[in-house]
Amino acid sequence: MPCINRIRVNNVKYNFGTQQYDDFSMRMYGKNTLYDLANGGGKSVLMLLLLQNLIPNCTLDDKQPIEKLFRNGGGNTTIHSLIEWKLDDADIKDGYRYMTTGFCARKAKESDEGASQDGQTAAIEYFNYCIFYRDYNKNDIINLPLSNGNERITYSGLKSYIKELGHKDMSLEVRLFERKGEYQRFISEYGLHESHWEIIRGINKTEGHVRTYFETNYKTTRKVVEDLLIEEIIEKAFLTRTGRDGDESTMAETLLDIKDKLNVLAQKKRDIANFDHQIELINVLQAKVNSCIKQYEAHEDITRQLADIYVTGKELTSRENEHLEELFVAKQTAFEQKESQKKRLENLKITRDGFRLQELRDKSEQLNANLAENERQVSALKQDMNMKESINDYLGYLEDRKQLSENQKIIDHILQNTGADREKMTVYAYNRKLRDDARLKELLLAKEEVEQSHEYAVKEADYCMKCIKEGEIDLAVSGDNRKAASDKLQSLNNKISELTSQVALLVVSDAANVIEASEEKAAEFEASLQALAESIREDQEQVFEDRYRLSLAENSLETLEKEYETSHLDAEEYRQAAKKLESIMAVYSVEKAEEIIDAINARITGTLTETVIRKQEIDRQLARRKYLESGRLFGPSAGASAVIDYIVTRHGHMAMHGADYLAALKPEQRTEILKKNRALPYGVVVKNFADIAEDINLDSIQTDNEMVLIYDMDDLSEKAVTINENAVMVCRKGEYFTDDEILKSLKEELTIQIRGLEDEISMIDEKLATYREDLAFVSHLADERHLDAADIERKLNQDLLNKKDEIRELQDRIAERTSRIAHQKEDEASVKEKLHELEEDKSILLRIKELSDLAVEEEARYTENVQKEQRITGQIEELKRDAVRWNTTVSETEARMLAIANSIQDIQDKWQNYFKPYYLEDGKVDVSLDPKQKIQVALGQETEDVSRRDIEILTISDEVLETEFMAMYAVANKNAPDVEDKKKLVQALSQSMDRILHTIEKRGVKLSDLEAQTQLFATSEQQLQALSDELMRLELVSASMAEELKNVSKASGRLEGNIEYAVASLKKTYGEDAYAEEQICMLKKKTNSRHLYYIATMVPYGKETEQKILRHRQMRNGKGFETLECFTDLKKMVQTEPGFRADAAEEGICVLLECMSNLTANELYLDTGAKERTREAVLEGIRELEKRCRGLVAVTNEVFCDLPPADEEMQEYLSVLGTINCRMAKMADQVTEVVYGIPVEVKKG
Repeated sequence: MPCINRIRVNNVKYNFGTQQYDDFSMRMYGKNTLYDLANGGGKSVLMLLLLQNLIPNCTLDDKQPIEKLFRNGGGNTTIHSLIEWKLDDADIKDGYRYMTTGFCARKAKESDEGASQDGQTAAIEYFNYCIFYRDYNKNDIINLPLSNGNERITYSGLKSYIKELGHKDMSLEVRLFERKGEYQRFISEYGLHESHWEIIRGINKTEGHVRTYFETNYKTTRKVVEDLLIEEIIEKAFLTRTGRDGDESTMAETLLDIKDKLNVLAQKKRDIANFDHQIELINVLQAKVNSCIKQYEAHEDITRQLADIYVTGKELTSRENEHLEELFVAKQTAFEQKESQKKRLENLKITRDGFRLQELRDKSEQLNANLAENERQVSALKQDMNMKESINDYLGYLEDRKQLSENQKIIDHILQNTGADREKMTVYAYNRKLRDDARLKELLLAKEEVEQSHEYAVKEADYCMKCIKEGEIDLAVSGDNRKAASDKLQSLNNKISELTSQVALLVVSDAANVIEASEEKAAEFEASLQALAESIREDQEQVFEDRYRLSLAENSLETLEKEYETSHLDAEEYRQAAKKLESIMAVYSVEKAEEIIDAINARITGTLTETVIRKQEIDRQLARRKYLESGRLFGPSAGASAVIDYIVTRHGHMAMHGADYLAALKPEQRTEILKKNRALPYGVVVKNFADIAEDINLDSIQTDNEMVLIYDMDDLSEKAVTINENAVMVCRKGEYFTDDEILKSLKEELTIQIRGLEDEISMIDEKLATYREDLAFVSHLADERHLDAADIERKLNQDLLNKKDEIRELQDRIAERTSRIAHQKEDEASVKEKLHELEEDKSILLRIKELSDLAVEEEARYTENVQKEQRITGQIEELKRDAVRWNTTVSETEARMLAIANSIQDIQDKWQNYFKPYYLEDGKVDVSLDPKQKIQVALGQETEDVSRRDIEILTISDEVLETEFMAMYAVANKNAPDVEDKKKLVQALSQSMDRILHTIEKRGVKLSDLEAQTQLFATSEQQLQALSDELMRLELVSASMAEELKNVSKASGRLEGNIEYAVASLKKTYGEDAYAEEQICMLKKKTNSRHLYYIATMVPYGKETEQKILRHRQMRNGKGFETLECFTDLKKMVQTEPGFRADAAEEGICVLLECMSNLTANELYLDTGAKERTREAVLEGIRELEKRCRGLVAVTNEVFCDLPPADEEMQEYLSVLGTINCRMAKMADQVTEVVYGIPVEVKKG
């Protein structure tokens, strides 16, 4: 019996849904397990659930039915109970050591019968299943997917999963049962019997129910023995017989033998009943034989008709088989074409995604460039705005500084009380006049230049706006043209798709090839029609010839049937005997006829042996009866006889058995002596006891471990032996030897036993007679006459069958050819129909090609307009930027013109209001004379007028000049403000100047740059706002570009990931070098070469590389490759490898060399490599290999498709490999670049 290894209960709620076994499991590992819980903890529920694996839909008692778990409010939907069994060694098949039994149940659909009246229980539906496995796995008892988080598997879901599990996982054996009886019969084969578990269920009905169970079900000892002991013994015997238990007890063997004999007797009884029933049937059938004979002739006619039907059916079957074979070949071809088309489609998808990726990359590159340009414009505009704002602030700063200086001078004059110096003011006015004239001249010239710039900027701005409007018109026209081309292209593609769905066309560009293939197929159909016509003519001629041969064969068949009827009667007797022989073989349990005589002889020998054993037992019983008749209850034992023989032969004294001694005494003497010596009947009584007692060899007597007491005959009547004084002798009571009734009873019992043995011998004699009769019958069958009759019958029957086969063959051949003619005519019609369909497909393909050419033109027009739109859009954007720039220039020049005008007006206003009253036209100023100078003037000693002199030309700055003059002017006009007010104003101006300088510094504008400029013009708020709006627009454009660039990058990443995954999947499915392998296999076939080598150059330097090499070998498996490894010195390997010897080269060698990149790297970097001679070494090896091969395919990598690496070592490697690739391409007949699995011919062979 298997032992419980693990248990599991899932999704079970009880106690009105307040408690549950969510996903409970317990590991027992075949050992006794104690499960201790408080009352109401769920022990009974667990026991009930586990019993469902042995007795499905059982209950513990009336209060604990399994249906109660599904009562209203219980909350159960689908429950699961599983037990994992560790099987006995004798039950392990195919290495399956574990068996999981499972029970799954749910509430049944509501019906009148299913639901109880009180709603406390509900009818259920359930199924059981068994899963066998060798070791723990993902579908063992713990890992079987009954739940996933909070989700539970449904009843139907688990049933479907179990049904499919056996097909999906071939390491398991799965059985599903929907019938209780079928399930219990199955698990009983593994020692899980319902009767055993019914006992367990019975004693677990309630706590402490063991006593109640036995008191109720086993009230008598007989019931216990029959139900428990005997059944256990029979099972023990069964296990012993089947080798599951090595304990071969005598009781088990005996009971098993009795069981077998009872089965044989029962079978014989059933056979007798069957024979009687058969006799009755024979009597009934005898009356119906005549009517059967009358139907025989009709049977012959039906047989012939059936033969014709059979021939027709056979022909149809043959025809269908041929058709199925053709369909299978067509299916295989279609599958291969489908796989090829599927591979090509995947390659095309990868290519399409590659083009899309390149478009995205180009778009990303353009966006990056545009974003950089836009950022540059943003930066430049920010700098320009900062500069203009700083200039505005700096102009304010200069004004504040001027006012600060002016007010400071006023304060100084007031505090110093110097008053107004009119002479100095005249000098200042004269110098201001000179400077204003020069300044006005400069401003007028600047005004003229600015006006010219303004006029030019206005013209350029207007021109830009004009070009923008024209560009927008061109853009709209181009957009309309693009939309028209797109609509036309979509219409053409729709028509092409509609037509493509009517023909087997994967890629539209293949239309020309498919048309060519259709023409070739049409030629094949024409040839097939001619062949069918010729075949029909030949078959019609053969049918005429076969019909003549059929008439001859039918005449010969009639003669053979008469001869066979005669021989059949002779062989019938033998056949009747053969039926009896089969019955005899079944009785003797033999399968081969040649073994029956030996089996009967063995039975006879065994029966004779039984007879001898019974007779020997009768002799023993008769001898015992003789003792009883003489008054002795039994004779001497073997030990006692040995002692008696020893004393008589060695000592010559009288010795007799104790029972014989007692039998010779009177009853009262016997009683008296037995009271003292109860063991006397089992011992030996002797004379001359003293002589015997001194014999030292008494211990050497062989008594078979039996204790034998020797008594002195002379002392028996006087005293008891010593042994009774200090030991207890276990033996029969004395009354057994003194009571005559006991002696009488023993005699009667022995007589009955002897009579029973005699009856058994009689039965054995009857069996022996039956065996001898069977032996005589079997021996009689060996008679030569019977054997020859069967042979003659067989020969004639074979001849008859052969002749019938010949007739049937002719009939079949006639029917076959007739049917073939009909089918060939059908095929002829089918080929004509296919030819017609082919012509229709060709017409559609031509239309597709025509539409495809138009679609190519429209696609070119669409692309042209898209590019034109992009170009115009770029031009418009550039014009908009130019327009903004020129409008800015217009604004700037207008501002400069206004500033110049304001400067001129300011100069003129200040001159008129302040400086002009103090200006002298002659440039002279009055001078105050001292007394000496006045005397000299009066005396005429001064020849010049010393009272007036030239005005001094000042070198101070304009700002200082104006400041000092305005201070003196303010004092001269006596309108100077309060000193404290001026000081506060000076302080406010100073703070304002500091703030302005700080603001300019925060903008990153250097003060020295502002000071270095000769002319500064203020920018209006309107102009600054326009610049701010343009800046905001450019920033929005940058943000939009950045977002678009981000989306393009994401799309590129996804597309690149899709391409990598698709390429990896393609390589995994079809191999990395599938094209190269196809090419070399085609070359081998084309050149009729015998040898096919794969030269591997990859050095296995890690686990990943080893796995890659192993994967390559597995993918090449079955393609005929013999793998050779060459890491360096290819030339030497070719010269020394036995496979490249001259005799092998004559047989033809084809080589796939993979790959040149590994070989080049090995030569450059391995210690055994050629180092600086890598180019020469590799190319010499290629030339040497080329000499010895009929076909050579070398795989390499394209190395110049990416940007050059910064690493000098990698640059050298790529340079060497690139040179080798170029030289090999020049040597090669054909060069093909495989792009995403699609071969692109670079150099056609």
